[in-house]
Amino acid sequence: MRHVAPLVLVLLGCQAAGAQTPSAASPDHDAVLALVDQFMHAVSTNDSAAMKALALEGTLNTVAGPAPDGGTRITRRPFAPGAPPAGPQPVRRERYWDPTVLLRGSIAVVWAPYEFWREGKTTHCGIDVFDLAKQDGTWRIAHIMYTVEPEACPELRPTNPSRVRPAP
Repeated sequence: MRHVAPLVLVLLGCQAAGAQTPSAASPDHDAVLALVDQFMHAVSTNDSAAMKALALEGTLNTVAGPAPDGGTRITRRPFAPGAPPAGPQPVRRERYWDPTVLLRGSIAVVWAPYEFWREGKTTHCGIDVFDLAKQDGTWRIAHIMYTVEPEACPELRPTNPSRVRPAP
Protein backbone atom coordinates (compact mmCIF):
# COMPACT_ATOMS: atom_id res chain seq x y z
CA MET A 1 0.00 0.00 0.00
CA ARG A 2 2.94 2.35 0.69
CA HIS A 3 3.83 2.21 -3.00
CA VAL A 4 0.34 3.03 -4.24
CA ALA A 5 0.35 6.65 -3.03
CA PRO A 6 3.44 7.67 -5.08
CA LEU A 7 1.99 5.95 -8.15
CA VAL A 8 -1.29 7.83 -7.77
CA LEU A 9 0.63 11.11 -7.44
CA VAL A 10 2.62 10.36 -10.61
CA LEU A 11 -0.55 9.52 -12.55
CA LEU A 12 -2.29 12.66 -11.31
CA GLY A 13 0.77 14.70 -12.25
CA CYS A 14 0.71 13.28 -15.78
CA GLN A 15 -2.95 14.17 -16.14
CA ALA A 16 -2.35 17.65 -14.73
CA ALA A 17 0.43 18.14 -17.29
CA GLY A 18 -2.20 17.80 -19.97
CA ALA A 19 -1.61 14.46 -21.69
CA GLN A 20 -5.08 13.31 -22.59
CA THR A 21 -6.42 9.94 -23.59
CA PRO A 22 -9.41 11.14 -25.58
CA SER A 23 -12.73 9.43 -25.64
CA ALA A 24 -13.63 7.44 -28.72
CA ALA A 25 -16.15 10.20 -29.53
CA SER A 26 -13.42 12.85 -29.98
CA PRO A 27 -13.11 14.08 -33.58
CA ASP A 28 -9.31 14.25 -33.25
CA HIS A 29 -9.20 10.72 -31.81
CA ASP A 30 -11.15 9.44 -34.80
CA ALA A 31 -9.04 11.43 -37.27
CA VAL A 32 -5.77 10.17 -35.75
CA LEU A 33 -6.88 6.53 -35.96
CA ALA A 34 -8.24 7.07 -39.48
CA LEU A 35 -4.77 8.30 -40.51
CA VAL A 36 -3.09 5.23 -39.02
CA ASP A 37 -5.70 3.01 -40.73
CA GLN A 38 -4.92 4.72 -44.07
CA PHE A 39 -1.21 4.16 -43.51
CA MET A 40 -1.72 0.46 -42.73
CA HIS A 41 -3.86 0.11 -45.85
CA ALA A 42 -1.11 1.76 -47.91
CA VAL A 43 1.49 -0.63 -46.44
CA SER A 44 -0.77 -3.59 -47.23
CA THR A 45 -1.29 -2.47 -50.84
CA ASN A 46 2.33 -1.41 -51.49
CA ASP A 47 1.05 2.13 -52.15
CA SER A 48 4.17 4.21 -51.56
CA ALA A 49 2.54 7.37 -52.91
CA ALA A 50 -0.23 7.10 -50.30
CA MET A 51 2.30 6.46 -47.52
CA LYS A 52 4.30 9.51 -48.55
CA ALA A 53 1.15 11.69 -48.72
CA LEU A 54 0.31 10.82 -45.10
CA ALA A 55 3.66 11.99 -43.75
CA LEU A 56 5.26 15.36 -43.12
CA GLU A 57 8.40 16.33 -45.00
CA GLY A 58 11.38 15.05 -43.00
CA THR A 59 9.54 12.21 -41.27
CA LEU A 60 11.87 9.63 -39.71
CA ASN A 61 11.68 5.88 -39.06
CA THR A 62 13.24 4.30 -35.99
CA VAL A 63 13.29 0.50 -35.90
CA ALA A 64 14.33 -1.69 -32.96
CA GLY A 65 14.94 -5.23 -34.13
CA PRO A 66 17.15 -8.23 -33.59
CA ALA A 67 20.82 -7.77 -34.35
CA PRO A 68 22.88 -10.53 -35.96
CA ASP A 69 24.89 -10.92 -32.74
CA GLY A 70 21.75 -11.58 -30.70
CA GLY A 71 21.39 -8.08 -29.27
CA THR A 72 19.12 -5.28 -30.44
CA ARG A 73 19.87 -3.12 -33.44
CA ILE A 74 18.41 0.39 -33.62
CA THR A 75 18.09 1.75 -37.14
CA ARG A 76 17.13 5.35 -37.92
CA ARG A 77 16.46 6.54 -41.42
CA PRO A 78 14.44 9.11 -43.32
CA PHE A 79 10.97 7.89 -44.18
CA ALA A 80 11.12 7.91 -47.95
CA PRO A 81 8.81 5.43 -49.61
CA GLY A 82 9.80 5.40 -53.24
CA ALA A 83 8.21 3.89 -56.25
CA PRO A 84 7.96 0.12 -55.88
CA PRO A 85 10.48 -1.88 -57.90
CA ALA A 86 9.35 -3.16 -61.27
CA GLY A 87 7.71 -6.54 -61.39
CA PRO A 88 5.40 -8.37 -59.03
CA GLN A 89 5.38 -7.13 -55.45
CA PRO A 90 5.15 -9.44 -52.45
CA VAL A 91 1.72 -9.56 -50.86
CA ARG A 92 2.03 -7.74 -47.54
CA ARG A 93 -0.44 -7.04 -44.80
CA GLU A 94 -0.10 -5.15 -41.54
CA ARG A 95 -2.82 -4.84 -38.94
CA TYR A 96 -2.91 -3.42 -35.41
CA TRP A 97 -5.23 -3.54 -32.41
CA ASP A 98 -5.96 -1.97 -29.03
CA PRO A 99 -4.36 1.40 -29.87
CA THR A 100 -3.56 3.87 -27.13
CA VAL A 101 -4.03 7.44 -28.34
CA LEU A 102 -2.62 10.47 -26.53
CA LEU A 103 -3.50 13.97 -27.72
CA ARG A 104 -2.51 17.47 -26.74
CA GLY A 105 -3.33 20.35 -29.04
CA SER A 106 -1.74 19.67 -32.39
CA ILE A 107 0.34 16.61 -31.44
CA ALA A 108 -0.68 13.00 -30.90
CA VAL A 109 0.90 9.63 -30.23
CA VAL A 110 -0.56 6.26 -31.20
CA TRP A 111 0.94 3.13 -29.58
CA ALA A 112 -0.35 -0.27 -30.69
CA PRO A 113 0.68 -3.91 -31.07
CA TYR A 114 0.78 -5.10 -34.69
CA GLU A 115 1.32 -8.17 -36.86
CA PHE A 116 3.04 -8.17 -40.25
CA TRP A 117 2.45 -10.79 -42.95
CA ARG A 118 4.35 -11.44 -46.17
CA GLU A 119 2.92 -13.81 -48.77
CA GLY A 120 0.21 -14.93 -46.30
CA LYS A 121 2.62 -15.84 -43.49
CA THR A 122 3.41 -13.92 -40.33
CA THR A 123 6.99 -12.64 -40.37
CA HIS A 124 6.89 -10.78 -37.06
CA CYS A 125 4.88 -8.81 -34.54
CA GLY A 126 5.81 -5.81 -32.44
CA ILE A 127 4.75 -2.38 -31.28
CA ASP A 128 4.04 0.49 -33.67
CA VAL A 129 4.40 4.06 -32.41
CA PHE A 130 3.24 6.95 -34.56
CA ASP A 131 4.04 10.54 -33.61
CA LEU A 132 1.56 12.80 -35.40
CA ALA A 133 1.24 16.53 -35.89
CA LYS A 134 -1.77 18.51 -37.03
CA GLN A 135 -0.71 20.94 -39.75
CA ASP A 136 -3.22 23.29 -41.37
CA GLY A 137 -6.06 21.28 -39.83
CA THR A 138 -4.83 17.90 -41.12
CA TRP A 139 -3.12 15.15 -39.12
CA ARG A 140 0.16 13.90 -40.61
CA ILE A 141 2.81 11.40 -39.53
CA ALA A 142 5.94 13.05 -38.10
CA HIS A 143 7.80 9.94 -36.89
CA ILE A 144 7.27 6.19 -37.12
CA MET A 145 8.90 3.90 -34.61
CA TYR A 146 8.40 0.15 -34.30
CA THR A 147 9.84 -3.03 -32.91
CA VAL A 148 10.46 -6.14 -34.97
CA GLU A 149 9.84 -9.13 -32.70
CA PRO A 150 9.61 -12.43 -34.60
CA GLU A 151 8.97 -14.45 -31.43
CA ALA A 152 6.45 -12.06 -29.78
CA CYS A 153 3.31 -12.88 -31.77
CA PRO A 154 1.73 -15.29 -29.27
CA GLU A 155 2.17 -12.70 -26.52
CA LEU A 156 0.98 -9.70 -28.54
CA ARG A 157 -1.91 -11.09 -30.61
CA PRO A 158 -5.33 -9.67 -29.70
CA THR A 159 -7.69 -11.69 -27.55
CA ASN A 160 -10.65 -10.06 -29.29
CA PRO A 161 -10.31 -10.14 -33.11
CA SER A 162 -13.09 -7.56 -33.51
CA ARG A 163 -10.66 -4.88 -32.24
CA VAL A 164 -8.16 -5.42 -35.07
CA ARG A 165 -7.68 -2.38 -37.33
CA PRO A 166 -8.00 -1.61 -40.15
CA ALA A 167 -10.88 -3.89 -40.93
CA PRO A 168 -10.30 -6.19 -43.91
